[in-house]
Amino acid sequence: MRTKIAYILALVCTINFYGQEFINGTIITKRYDTITDVKIKKLSDIKSLLHIVYIDAEGNEQRPDINTIKCYNRGNETFTRIYNSGEMILVKQLVAGKKLNLYHRNYSGVNVYYVEKIYDELIKVPASSGKFKKVMSEFLKDAPQISKKIKEKQLVNIEEVVSMYNES
Repeated sequence: MRTKIAYILALVCTINFYGQEFINGTIITKRYDTITDVKIKKLSDIKSLLHIVYIDAEGNEQRPDINTIKCYNRGNETFTRIYNSGEMILVKQLVAGKKLNLYHRNYSGVNVYYVEKIYDELIKVPASSGKFKKVMSEFLKDAPQISKKIKEKQLVNIEEVVSMYNES
């Protein structure tokens, strides 16, 4: 009986170990060293902002301090540092647009979005609809049609706003 339990436990551990998914990626450190052709462990978005685990060219598993990483790509996903309210934070890039970038971070179960005008200003997207209307319409005032739709609450989804602005 004990041998069956030990066998089953060993099988579960083996499946769990080999079931972990690693995806091709590139890492750039804060010193601007580029680590290419690595396999980065697939973690949830929340964990991906706190930890990074990758397999280097020699096949060794590496766990660098996330604070030493400037940005990294894992497959089609990009995680990068932005400067917000006096600190550098790691966020997931949702949209890399021609005019606007959209970033996301989850703080204790609350989704927080950041919008950045290319080569210009970055702001935190307000969560309340009243502040969203005021802040985003002012931030995007150089696109009067979009700004007007935000003021009139016709546009309330940040991803839709960013998409329309990048297309204009």
